[in-house]
Amino acid sequence: MKLIEFTELYPDEASCRLAFKQYREKEGVTCKKCGNTTHYWKKKREQWECKKCHHRTTLKSGTVMENSKLPFRYWFIAMHLITSTKKTFSAKEIQRQLGHKRYEPI
Repeated sequence: MKLIEFTELYPDEASCRLAFKQYREKEGVTCKKCGNTTHYWKKKREQWECKKCHHRTTLKSGTVMENSKLPFRYWFIAMHLITSTKKTFSAKEIQRQLGHKRYEPI
């Protein structure tokens, strides 16, 4: 996917969240507490809730983004940059492309 197509497909944070939610649902969400795979979506909290034990699971829970405070759009852009280039992409370059001040979160 070209950069222009990427920006049209994911123009804002909400579109990235929706796309990531759809990816997670396609893979299946498993409860960390009881292992149940049936959940329902709590729209106000943007979390899944287990139908069996009522444990809540966030969008980022169980992924590499779990403890990150960076927005989904940053993650989507970083994933796009890494997967769309032929050569390697350094964390410093991702930081520069995103315009992020601190290196550690990147």
